[in-house]
Amino acid sequence: MKFIQRSLFVFAIGFGLLQALVCVDFAQEAGGPVELGPVVVTATKTEVPLNEVAGSVTVITEDEIQAKKARTVLEVLRDVPGMDVVQTGGPGGATSVFIRGGNSSHTLVLVNGMRVNSPMTGGFDFADLTVDNIERIEIVRGPQSALYGSEAIGGVINIITKHGKGAPSVSLSAEAGSYRSFRESVGVTGTMPSLDYSLAVARFDTAGFSSADRRNGNPEADGTGNTTLASRLGWNAGAIGKLELTARYMTSRTDLDGCDPVTFVCPADDSNYVQDHRVLLLSGRYSRTLTSWWSQELHLGFNRDELTGHDPDPADLFNNYNIAAQNRQLDWLHHFSIGTTDLLTIGYEHDGQAGRGKDAFDKTISNSAVYVQNQHQVSDLFSQVVGVRADYNSRFGDVITYKAEAAYRVPMTGTKLRAAYGTGFHGPTLNDLFFPGYGNPDLKPETSETIEGGFEQILFPDAVSFRGTYFHTSFDNLIVFDSTTFLPENIGKAMAKGAELELDLSPVKAVTLKTNYTYTTTLNEENGQELPRRPRQKANVGLSVLPAPLVKLLLDFRYVGKRFDDTANTQPVGAYTIVNATGSFDLTSKVHIFARAENLFNRKYEEILGYGTASRSAYGGLKVTF
Repeated sequence: MKFIQRSLFVFAIGFGLLQALVCVDFAQEAGGPVELGPVVVTATKTEVPLNEVAGSVTVITEDEIQAKKARTVLEVLRDVPGMDVVQTGGPGGATSVFIRGGNSSHTLVLVNGMRVNSPMTGGFDFADLTVDNIERIEIVRGPQSALYGSEAIGGVINIITKHGKGAPSVSLSAEAGSYRSFRESVGVTGTMPSLDYSLAVARFDTAGFSSADRRNGNPEADGTGNTTLASRLGWNAGAIGKLELTARYMTSRTDLDGCDPVTFVCPADDSNYVQDHRVLLLSGRYSRTLTSWWSQELHLGFNRDELTGHDPDPADLFNNYNIAAQNRQLDWLHHFSIGTTDLLTIGYEHDGQAGRGKDAFDKTISNSAVYVQNQHQVSDLFSQVVGVRADYNSRFGDVITYKAEAAYRVPMTGTKLRAAYGTGFHGPTLNDLFFPGYGNPDLKPETSETIEGGFEQILFPDAVSFRGTYFHTSFDNLIVFDSTTFLPENIGKAMAKGAELELDLSPVKAVTLKTNYTYTTTLNEENGQELPRRPRQKANVGLSVLPAPLVKLLLDFRYVGKRFDDTANTQPVGAYTIVNATGSFDLTSKVHIFARAENLFNRKYEEILGYGTASRSAYGGLKVTF
């Protein structure tokens, strides 16, 4: 009953805004065609020109991904301001992302708008997500629960896959390098009357290095093998609407290290421990314009994530497991254009989560929500977004979240001023609630409150621009592990605040310099310590040079400051600086060769205490398109 009442409340707000705005603006005449330029979808679930977005957004394009010659998404996320990426060992090792000091479970990850976070842990493991068939990545920092619900306290990462474009073409790519690494891929893309398609198949193998740091006496190498199949199909039926289908399947086998059964040191070499990982993502999107002022979208999604651990050693009993999680999602949106200044979005979302552990538990959670958002735009000078969402969860009941953000542009000076306020929540995961011997079914959802303000300044178009953002987030009911009860408890409060600075320079067309710096302070208000694995300082510098028409050179510098690996702040992890270099050359319009060097100066460092990282390594390859 409460959910129905709150749903009606949210819908009443939405249609009240609709009616009021119709009275004010419906008589206004529409203007002429407007060139949108680069657009962002994730911030509002609608296409918005990047220069009009009021939130903190980073867009990583396909060209930028290709310039880095990145293999996985996690490699390109490392350079994003306000974001920290940590991996347990080498390729295939579990990888977490932290945005603005939040937990890894506070970052919602989407593929073409459909959520892929694990119902078991609440986070998403980026270890096996390759860049194959990816068109761009949109990152929205700050609380987005008013639009996306749980897991969106810190922000949203939306992986957008390729649309088929132009005449049919096929691309073949091969790469080899250090640690006996090999990668092969095939891509097919194109359009036909009313149909567009994009398909990719890729395989990666490496002998790897020790997941447990070899400097601690762990010489055994841990390799991995990964296969990815990805596709996106679109059918444009004219007045009937457009249908898009996405499928992605990933499977991997990775050697892992565990704990020494005698000394209980973790991590330590384990030559028998192997993990299989299988992920299936399926989604469909149907969109149709019903009138000149009303359009709708229907999204359906399914994803299944399964982990299987194998270890024949009787002493390593906990390395044998089978954990499967799945998520079903429906999102139905209606967009109402009101005059020339407002776009009202009203949506309903249902999410069904299930998790199963071998000889452990088999549990489900469902969540239903309604949300309303209004985007108000006055010419190209002022924009604001307000939104509210009501969630009803089968395990922890009702939650209401909201946000408000605004941007003001001064064309004369090339200045953009931004401000935002929002609330967020993250529900306890299936592991938190039900894992045998660990779960606590009485947990409440974590909540947050965030304010941020910032500016963007263009000094010389396409030559000099810089941006700055200040943020402050307060967390309540944080779920932490209680060492007395050995259960997760709602006893934590925390704070994260800081600043993000970005500077882009392009003094001449052939030279581009992109830099960013993030300063973050965190505080666990229960014990007065910093939150673990959140460095206070992080900086990135990317220098791109085109010395000749067919040659491109890229130099990346990454600095990560000191941080702690435990909640008591007794285990410090040292700061480090890494330099990577990439070069590419077009032999012809269809033949492309490339090479890259990672950790150019062979720095010894750790991302997570006790886990290994790659030494100096080199890779080279060839791509042919026909």
